[in-house]
Amino acid sequence: MLKIYNNIINNYKDYAVSHWNASKEGDYKTANKYYSKLKKIYKQLMSNEEIRESVLDILLNDSNYAVRLWAASHSLGLGFQKNRAENILQYIAKLSSEKAPSFEAKMTLEVWKEKGKLIF
Repeated sequence: MLKIYNNIINNYKDYAVSHWNASKEGDYKTANKYYSKLKKIYKQLMSNEEIRESVLDILLNDSNYAVRLWAASHSLGLGFQKNRAENILQYIAKLSSEKAPSFEAKMTLEVWKEKGKLIF
């Protein structure tokens, strides 16, 4: 089971960082490709509570802001550690947009507050 967790975590980190890099460069075709890959992992997390809790708990602590953005967004979408996820997004939203996906964090929080849910 540990191998499965590590595989999901490593892929998730790679996809989140690749998505952020492509988005910064305006390469939306590549960004969409990584969004789709993250969405597949989200569906895995949705269907398995044990994997969800173990994986998201680790990803929420990652040093990379793009990884934390996605993990926090997915946590809100899945109802996992909502306060923690919201706090992470609020923190990222205050950072420089050159350093972190702050705009994305702001928009995610806006949708979360307006709709009360996130759909991926």
